[in-house]
Amino acid sequence: MNTLLLEELSKAIGARQFVQFTYSGQTFLLEPHLLGQNKTKQDCLCGWSGERGESQGTKVGWHCFLLDEIKNLKILERRFYKTRPGYDPYDSTMSRIYYRA
Repeated sequence: MNTLLLEELSKAIGARQFVQFTYSGQTFLLEPHLLGQNKTKQDCLCGWSGERGESQGTKVGWHCFLLDEIKNLKILERRFYKTRPGYDPYDSTMSRIYYRA
């Protein structure tokens, strides 16, 4: 468990700040909404990615990322103000939720 990463992401979710990071060689800009543990006991982050269109290879919408794979995390000053359609604060794919928007 990466405690520092969990702490930083929890703060970003609480303040509704965008995060930017590298994952599988791609850069993502995300509205983080949910931080927890999936059914296989891996820590993960779920959020809305709205700025990378299909031309970039990533669809707009909800995505989950394994924390072990997140690199170069940046908490941005930019904030989001609404919850996106389809957000489930009690996501059934999670076995444990650490923090939610």
